[in-house]
Amino acid sequence: MLSLWRKVASFSALCTFIVFAGCGGPSAPTASGSTYNNLNPNTLPPGVSVPSNAAISRNAQADSGWGICVGTCANAAVPQTYSMTQNISSPSLNDDGTATAFMESGTRYGDVLWHYPFGDSSATNFVIDLYLNIDQPENVQALEFAVLKNDGLNWYKTSTQCNYQSGNLRGFDVQTFQWVDLGAQCVPAQAGTWQRVTLQYSITGGTTNFEGVSFDGALQPIAVSLPPEPQTTASELLGIHIQLDNANTTAGYTVFVDDWSVYSW
Repeated sequence: MLSLWRKVASFSALCTFIVFAGCGGPSAPTASGSTYNNLNPNTLPPGVSVPSNAAISRNAQADSGWGICVGTCANAAVPQTYSMTQNISSPSLNDDGTATAFMESGTRYGDVLWHYPFGDSSATNFVIDLYLNIDQPENVQALEFAVLKNDGLNWYKTSTQCNYQSGNLRGFDVQTFQWVDLGAQCVPAQAGTWQRVTLQYSITGGTTNFEGVSFDGALQPIAVSLPPEPQTTASELLGIHIQLDNANTTAGYTVFVDDWSVYSW
């Protein structure tokens, strides 16, 4: 399975789907208007809802078993220095000591990618919800997040890039090997301030479907679909990744991540 994850960068309106406006029936967690608290990871931002049968993984950033990939996997220069440090107590969103620090520096346009496999899953719908705190956002070229899902002989990659320099939010097309504009804006995090980022996807209809992004509770619907990458061996693996891209500077930055929740169904 490790060899699969090293290839990352080569990376009905039924009520059981993510909805942008209310849809009847039980769902948990959900969010609505006055009850929403942006610092409460147990309440999703307005417009984001998941069904009651969704599998939920809390604090994914604190799990053991994360892998790292640089060079050809991240499709860029290798940073001179990079690290992942778990169980950070400060800064920590809720003082529970489960934050993780991702750091890189020393190389212009250097990139480094970390990935985490959850194992087999039959899910086709996903929400990832996490909090970021960046010490020097001016040194960020882009941050990338993704759900990675093998479904039979198709590998669906929801690689989503928040470009801090251009302000564009983009998705990666595995067939053309190019970034595609998702029609939404990237909202850069402010230095030393927690920012909540929520991303919504599905892999129904034989395509990777980008469905929405929320920065600090402000939802931007997305309606872009991209093809999967064919595989030679069938599997049902599910995973996530985060990638740090350095700007045109040898100075680097650290991204603290806390309360990373992954919903799948």
